[in-house]
Formats: sequence, structure tokens, C-alpha cells
Amino acid sequence: MRYKLIFILLLIGFFVQSKEPVNIGIKYGTNSSTMQTNLDVVLNQNIQSEEISHHLAGAFMRLNLRRFHIQPEVYFNTKGGIIKQIDKNKISLPTATTFKYQTVDVPVLLGYKILNGDNANLRINAGPVFSFITANDFKSDILDLNSEKLIDRYIGWQIGAGFDIWFISVDARMENSSNILTSDNLYTAKNRVYILSVGIKIF
Repeated sequence: MRYKLIFILLLIGFFVQSKEPVNIGIKYGTNSSTMQTNLDVVLNQNIQSEEISHHLAGAFMRLNLRRFHIQPEVYFNTKGGIIKQIDKNKISLPTATTFKYQTVDVPVLLGYKILNGDNANLRINAGPVFSFITANDFKSDILDLNSEKLIDRYIGWQIGAGFDIWFISVDARMENSSNILTSDNLYTAKNRVYILSVGIKIF
């Protein structure tokens, strides 16, 4: 049943032209995220940030305005990172802070087509992303913090590039967030995410 649905979506998308004023599609991708914190300053210790990788899935809409376009999206995502203490020999200690949280992300991007062909284009885009945390798994052996110290929503920025060939849309982006910890503590934590996704235009 899954393969039949994919075939139908591809068949529909084959007849969708990139020149349509409005495109609607679905997307799936992977991300690699790390945390930037002030723990090295506050704790006066050497800190190492390690990445975690997860997947995202959702939908997008593109309003084409000649070479410009506006692209709002919504997708489910998982982000975070691992913060470890390291000693003077740069060896990781058995204590860590793990940020892992699920979000509903809503980017609103403004884009420009550098190359604008009939069936293919190359574009750049940037804009804010509004993230709503739906669940989190926050653990720390370093900090006196718990999962309640994560805020439930925050704003970030995305910048990236992509290309379209017929009904296929490919994007590569970098995302930076604002502080995801509550303001009633000394610590700050910001998420940096690298995203690669593939979309299929349905309309």
C-alpha cells in the first residue's frame, strides 16, 4: 500500500510544472544538530559539543512571484545535542548534558531563484522559523537543571539553498535558534541544525 501511494504521488507530481503560481508538497529529510552553550564560561571547564542526527517530515507551500517566492512550511522534527566535559588531555569525562526534544517547526522563508528555467531552477532562501516543543528528554550530570527548564517555544533563523527539477524539490539549510532555556538561570543553550530534505510537489 505504501509503494502504491508513493507511485501515485510521483505520477501526480510529474504533471506539475514549476511555473505554477502556487505549489504545495510534502517533504522528508534528515538533520544534524549541536548545542552552543555558555557552560564553559559559567562552570569554568572545558566543554565538548557532540551532534545528534534525526529525521523530519511535513509539508510546504510555495507562492511564486516571478524570481522571488515565499515558502511557509510545517514539519515534525527532533533536535538537540550532547554536551560533555573534557579534561586537560581532551579526554571526555563520564558526565554529560543531553538535549533531545521534539518540535513542530514552522519556517516562513523568502527566496530568490538564481537560475529560473522552465523545468528546473536554483534558488536561495532565508527567514525565521517558529519552533514549538512538544516533548523533551533533557538529562544532565553537570547542571542542576531538569526538563522543566526548557521553554515550550522559541524562534530561530534558517538560511540555505535548493534546486527544483520538475516536481522534485531539494533543500540544504542551516538553522540557528534563540536560547531554549528559561531566563531564570545563568545558563544559555542555542541549537544549530544542518538540514537536508527532499520534497515532492503535489500541486
